[in-house]
Amino acid sequence: MAIAVSEIKKMQRDIATLKKEVAQLKRKNGKRREPKPVVLPARVSRTSENERVLALLRSKGMVSELPPEAKARAARWDALPEEEKKRISDEFFNLKLDKPLSDIIIENRS
Repeated sequence: MAIAVSEIKKMQRDIATLKKEVAQLKRKNGKRREPKPVVLPARVSRTSENERVLALLRSKGMVSELPPEAKARAARWDALPEEEKKRISDEFFNLKLDKPLSDIIIENRS
């Protein structure tokens, strides 16, 4: 497929026009700036963001305070020595069930 001379001249004019527009934009906007580095917010603002989200979820009834029994259980866990916590966690994660957990859940649903 051959390109006509008139088409080449039109393309050259279009290129020249585009080059002029780019030059005008460069003059208008000045030197291109480097993007600013992303700065993560301080830990304090993340905490306040978390508190704000929790307050919103509480107001919508999607999150509630822990019941006293759960708070007591958490306090007992926090009071355990680290070695005991590790032993209990290891025992839990290495627990071998007679039936798969999915079967136990299905049985408890009925």
